Amino acid sequence: MIKEKFEGIVLGAALGDAAGKAVEEITKEEVYEYYGGPIRDLVEPHPSSPAYGQKPEETTDETTIFKLLLESLVSKKALDVNDFVKRLLVWYEKEHTHRYPDPTLLRALDIIARGESPTYWGVNSTSVEGALRSVAMGMFHFYDPALAVQGAKVVSLITHRSQQVVDGAALISSAISLLLNDYELSTLNDKVKFVNDLKTFLSDPKSNKPFERVQDLLLKGADLEEAIVSLGNGSFVFEALPLALFVFLRYLENPEEAFWNAVNSYGEFGGDTDSIAFLVGSFLGAYYGRMVFPQDMIKKLENSRELLDLANKLCEMVAQEYEV
Repeated sequence: MIKEKFEGIVLGAALGDAAGKAVEEITKEEVYEYYGGPIRDLVEPHPSSPAYGQKPEETTDETTIFKLLLESLVSKKALDVNDFVKRLLVWYEKEHTHRYPDPTLLRALDIIARGESPTYWGVNSTSVEGALRSVAMGMFHFYDPALAVQGAKVVSLITHRSQQVVDGAALISSAISLLLNDYELSTLNDKVKFVNDLKTFLSDPKSNKPFERVQDLLLKGADLEEAIVSLGNGSFVFEALPLALFVFLRYLENPEEAFWNAVNSYGEFGGDTDSIAFLVGSFLGAYYGRMVFPQDMIKKLENSRELLDLANKLCEMVAQEYEV
């Protein structure tokens, strides 16, 4: 089962990214006018989306960075920061391959390419994009959430330096690790406990507040629209991540609904739908495995074979070492 879960994580993240990009920063009114309602497939991006011009099956740079970290882990059989940075710099130099990358990421890599220290130059960002790659650390250290958290903090700080992103990376990686270990989520109390367990990995007490709101929303049976109003759905890590966690837990019993609610989490003013769906897709994959995602979408997805190969290699590597 662990192999199917590893496959589900990488496919779910990439599918969420590919689907969510179509309606990123697009309002509900614009989505309904253009598509006739919520989207339910990989579709051409809306003309006002940052991803306009990409094909439906293509992912964004969020998946690219995640994939580069997976490649580094598989190649080095360890978290080798220098190797990961080298891969980032190679990608950075190939501007023609960029797909609306996070400006903070580019600025940090430009500083590193010049031989300077991002710490000295104060590259600060609270964008969830700096934390998304930490999904890979939850996979690599799935047997020990605490180790996953430490690795996640390191890989996020390379380009995004803020306490919010560090805590966001900690929560994402620990969530993946716990879900890979068959965390019980069959009741509402289980779901509230899951959020409590994740909060133990946050280093700043102020970071608890949005996740306490997630628990409150779960307990009252709130719907997606109410959660968007309460939590937000922008690129700020403590908007996108709490909303993704809520959507995953609230609609867990119907994974298809959970996935498409994440994709269609734009609300009245637009939102960071590709990041939210990236996270929900990875959580669903970690909990259910790859079979939760439609085979026809997987076949259409860009680089799906390569992503599956990376997932299998990483799974085999860590399973052999820890005799899973």
